[in-house]
Amino acid sequence: MHEWHALSLTSPVAKDLGQADQSTISVSNPEFPLPQGLSFHRCFVDQVTQQVLVKDIQTREFVWEGFDQRRRVQRYHLSDVETNPHDLDELPPESLLRLRDFLESATGLRPTHAAVEEFSIRKMKRSGEYASNHTVTTFESVQLPALDVDQDSGSYFVAQIPLLQSAVQHVNKPRRRQANCWELESNRHSTDIDMPARSLLIKRKDFLWNWRSQMMASETTTDLVLVVKLYTLPESRNEASHIADDDLFGYIPSPQDRIPKPPMPSLEEVLTIVITTSPIKSHPSTELLERTMETFVRAGTDFAYQCRKVIVCDGYRQDAADAKVTKKHTNPKQAMRNGIVNQNQAENYQAFKNALKEKCAAAPVDTVFQNCTVEELDSRHGYGFALRHALRECVTTPFVCVIQHDRTFMRPTPMTHVLNAMWHHPRIKYVGMSMRSNLLYRDIFLGKYGRAYLDELNACIERPPELLVDAAEYGPNSRSTELMDFATDKLRDNILALTETYRASAQAILEVEHRQTLTSLPTPGKHQMSLTPTLFWYDNIHVVDTAHYRDFIFHEPYQMVARGGFVEDKLSPVLKRTVERLGMRQGHARFGCYLLDDHAGMFFTGHLDGGSYMTAAAKETFVLAQTDKEEKPEL
Repeated sequence: MHEWHALSLTSPVAKDLGQADQSTISVSNPEFPLPQGLSFHRCFVDQVTQQVLVKDIQTREFVWEGFDQRRRVQRYHLSDVETNPHDLDELPPESLLRLRDFLESATGLRPTHAAVEEFSIRKMKRSGEYASNHTVTTFESVQLPALDVDQDSGSYFVAQIPLLQSAVQHVNKPRRRQANCWELESNRHSTDIDMPARSLLIKRKDFLWNWRSQMMASETTTDLVLVVKLYTLPESRNEASHIADDDLFGYIPSPQDRIPKPPMPSLEEVLTIVITTSPIKSHPSTELLERTMETFVRAGTDFAYQCRKVIVCDGYRQDAADAKVTKKHTNPKQAMRNGIVNQNQAENYQAFKNALKEKCAAAPVDTVFQNCTVEELDSRHGYGFALRHALRECVTTPFVCVIQHDRTFMRPTPMTHVLNAMWHHPRIKYVGMSMRSNLLYRDIFLGKYGRAYLDELNACIERPPELLVDAAEYGPNSRSTELMDFATDKLRDNILALTETYRASAQAILEVEHRQTLTSLPTPGKHQMSLTPTLFWYDNIHVVDTAHYRDFIFHEPYQMVARGGFVEDKLSPVLKRTVERLGMRQGHARFGCYLLDDHAGMFFTGHLDGGSYMTAAAKETFVLAQTDKEEKPEL
């Protein structure tokens, strides 16, 4: 429970003689410095007004918003409602218009917009700047007006009124007005503010522009809390507005990006393939890795044979007694996944690495082990840091394709086309090859974040001309789908069933709707593939801009990847929180990660499950043992 401390400040509500009323605000941090532009009134609306507002709100439809902190929201335009009602999708309730007028008469501030936000009870977490549980706090506006924030900055403000139950607002001030600046101006510049039901809190000047915040239900709230927000903020970036300070986090488009590039050199000149591996039970056999690498030809012979390949063999921990693992990691399979091996497993792993080096040294021309080297790590790094080592020490090409030892290509994949698109469009930093779990990513996104944010996602979909391909090669009923590796009848049935599901999905329907909006007919015999923005950095087979991966994703001060872990586990929450702070387009652009879809309804990559992989010889021995057991007569 919070321990509240009362601080005195001036209420914004004018009294009879024109004198301001002295009020108190309750905060969790007794050393909190009251910001310029913070004003508060403890009982702004009466109970009758509150009841009318709640009744009107409950008759209107909410929509889901938010990524990290999901909430239900109603939004309304309040300006020019009386003069241009037909220009608005839905008129605001009369009670909101009366509240607008009351706020103006009491404070002199006239809002142009209103939002009704519904929050649920949620415990505040504040550990680790880039940790997965770090709470999202955002600026009320991404951009600043041209005027100095210490001035009135025009009539910009935000006024918030909780209804029915109390709310809590967490506020903090970073040293710089940057969405991803994690250093606070001081420990004093962070607190929770208690907002009793029907109270009014106004943000202006420094408090509006330079402080971040997050609203939630208070610890004493037993149900949902409604917060009415009346505001006037910059709506679009123009010559009169600007971003305060350049936020150098991630990729930021520059004029140089628009300069046309010469044709892309050959694939082997621009791409290095990094394959990561670690101890598994099938060692010393190299069969799993061979099966994986044999599928490289489905991404093109130049990819499979000509590009340089680096197999990064992670180290291990042999002394399980000193290993800090949870109880679930004490079984042999989980222990190996955690980098812990016994003496026999260590010897098998070393024999596996020796066999790999021999294969690479003796590889014939036009085989997958041609142009292949083995990089041994002398200690346990984990997938993420093993990849970081390869990027720093083994990769000199502008792009890298990252493949885990049990990830395979299931059908012909347009690798050269993808690299060509990334070469000519620097904003495309990462392209993931689809797998079963993310083939319907737009449907997944719709279910998580709602239609409003799906519309923003759709606006960010990339369809570069380099991905306008021969319709006979890629797309529905193409050569690529005909050459799908079904392996078993059961897998074939599952994939064909998923293809039927795809045809009725939002993923497919939205693409059809896009084609209907085109002003000119597509080139005959051509098929346009698309790149869908993703808020999850999949470790599955992907191609990435090397500098972006090495210098941003693995930038040590950001700590977005943990030693011993996977890249996707810790990075993906950071990606989502960045979108929460900066908006879909600008936030996602910092990472530039996309999923490839040729709209055939089939994924490009599969999984052999290295942890459970059984070699052909082991399977034969297992089958014979089972047969003997079944045929053995009962005594």
